[in-house]
Amino acid sequence: MDNDGPGQAACDKFARKLGLNRCYVVKPDSRDTTRIKDANDALRAGVDMRALIAAAEKPEHQDIATFKHLREQVLHEIRHPDEYNGTPIHTLPELTKVIKGFRKGEMALVTGPTGVGKTTLLSQMSIDVARQGVNTLWGSFEVKNTRLVKKMLQQYHGNALIKPGTADVIDGIHAVADQFQQLPLYFMTFHGGSEVDQVIDAMDFAVYAYDVEHVIIDNLQFMLSRLGRRSGGDFNSRFDQQDLAIEKFRRFATDKNVHITLVVHPRKEDEGVRLGLSSVFGSAKATQEADCVLIIQSDGELKYLDVKKNRYDGQLGIVPVHFSSFTGSYYEPNAEESANLKKRILSKPEYPRFSGR
Repeated sequence: MDNDGPGQAACDKFARKLGLNRCYVVKPDSRDTTRIKDANDALRAGVDMRALIAAAEKPEHQDIATFKHLREQVLHEIRHPDEYNGTPIHTLPELTKVIKGFRKGEMALVTGPTGVGKTTLLSQMSIDVARQGVNTLWGSFEVKNTRLVKKMLQQYHGNALIKPGTADVIDGIHAVADQFQQLPLYFMTFHGGSEVDQVIDAMDFAVYAYDVEHVIIDNLQFMLSRLGRRSGGDFNSRFDQQDLAIEKFRRFATDKNVHITLVVHPRKEDEGVRLGLSSVFGSAKATQEADCVLIIQSDGELKYLDVKKNRYDGQLGIVPVHFSSFTGSYYEPNAEESANLKKRILSKPEYPRFSGR
């Protein structure tokens, strides 16, 4: 494995698959990390390989660490901060500048009014990262997989799948489908109310068998709807169930070093009211556990992505977007139009000012 952030993450993953008690990790001295990335570099540099192997250590216990264990990664992150940014969303570059992409081991929360386009946005993002080789698992509990994939095919093609003015599909539909099939996308077959532990078990299998790195849960309320009926609609019980599910997803993201994007519907608000962190349905646990909170805001005139929390570096911001019915995807306006739209959004007195840490 390479002696960098992704390489060490892969080393940890394989060690856990093989068994921590069966593995030793060989690392060069921290002072050599700028010139030694892998075994080939070490050989070319004339490093004493026997000494390196003799100094190998067993992987640390997942619940215990000392600075000695963290030192190499900390120093490497200080030297090469860009390597620790997440997977970028190429179709939404301004959003990527704010959140720095999707990082493994984190959980993002996405919310927005009913019908605003949360599933559309996430399907676009999942295609984007899958094109970059990120194995992605979908859990679509509200929209059937066939309808979801139909939407994704249009977004992947970047064009309508039906010939204009007709009901006929385009001539190259099978070629588009063949190309789409090559993407590392997987879909859970749950729909509607589902048991949390069964969903976690399917995710665990996908991480082990398919090396899934990004999991999308759309959405939490639909997934928990069966449990809600069992509780007789008691709000305290529903909140407790939601908190427990969020806790399990948060732990899974950390333990398995995958990114989880979780859709949570907001509380019922008047139409056109801007949503905030307190608008997320349930207790405050959802926004507390999330590393990133992204709200799709819409007042009927303007639509924009509102980053309300960003634990990675604290940067917050708004990103105006337009929707193209032709491609079925969101796109960002040019720099000049974006700046003007931001001024219009921020000039409205009811919008709370934001600032990064």
